[in-house]
Amino acid sequence: GGELTEENLKKAMEVVRNKFAVGLMTKIEPTMDRFEKMFRWTYHVNPPNQEACRERLMGGGANSNKANKKPVEEGSEAWNLLAHQNNFDLPLYQYIEQLFDEQESFVAGMPERFRMVDSTCCKCGPPTYPPEGFTCPEAVKNDGT
Repeated sequence: GGELTEENLKKAMEVVRNKFAVGLMTKIEPTMDRFEKMFRWTYHVNPPNQEACRERLMGGGANSNKANKKPVEEGSEAWNLLAHQNNFDLPLYQYIEQLFDEQESFVAGMPERFRMVDSTCCKCGPPTYPPEGFTCPEAVKNDGT
């Protein structure tokens, strides 16, 4: 408990820098591109369908978080109240935005659209599989129960 201090903020910044790969909803496409590269995520089920699904989500699907949201104008009374209430959250978020730019170096030189590199298709005819093995998922049936 207790009040937060500048020392708490510095510690939070240190933890985020040393323990997290950060992503930003405001930059969802570059965030996902980076995570795909960092974690070596590639398509293995049906790349054309997976890419179409990804495009729908990146273009405003379930991850858009824009429904009925009106931005608070910087300098307004509401902004100032929020800034006071979140006086450590705002500098931490600004630091995370800076860190997002810096962490681009983690994937420097990796191919664009990494998700398509060495992709395989277990649902295609004939099916293809990655060399390390992969179990193709069964179709999910939604029987309403």
